[in-house]
Amino acid sequence: MNENHPYAIHKTCPCIIGEEAVRKATDIYRYSNDVSSFVKEMERQHVIGKHIWYDEKENTILITKMYACDSGGGCFENKTLIGERCHCPHYNQSKEFYPKHYCKCGAEFYRPMFVPIFGEDVLIEPYKTVLSGDEECILAIRIDKTEDK
Repeated sequence: MNENHPYAIHKTCPCIIGEEAVRKATDIYRYSNDVSSFVKEMERQHVIGKHIWYDEKENTILITKMYACDSGGGCFENKTLIGERCHCPHYNQSKEFYPKHYCKCGAEFYRPMFVPIFGEDVLIEPYKTVLSGDEECILAIRIDKTEDK
């Protein structure tokens, strides 16, 4: 995430989504009939996250993030849920919980992937976070109701 982004809580976030994942998502969307088929193909190809699905009723894409300990990150000395699952270098050593808005910059990690597809106004926000006491991190990409392929 760009450290000057208005949603960044910390100005030293090292996280940047891979260009290959962004390109792959854009290509999948280009050849999909609708958001539902796009998300199903993203899941089938394991493009991003541990799990991705689409809530048609809410017109929202949900992504369960991979655990930090499963993707080479995290703090293995901190054997808490936060230490093993949180990617954030500012908080993964914590043994305390924080409000989920602290994970806004983690959610914004996905912006470069979804802006080219759904536009600048796409809302990306934390839905559940280990930092706030949930078992895993789930991020919500809320698509404008008028958005139609």
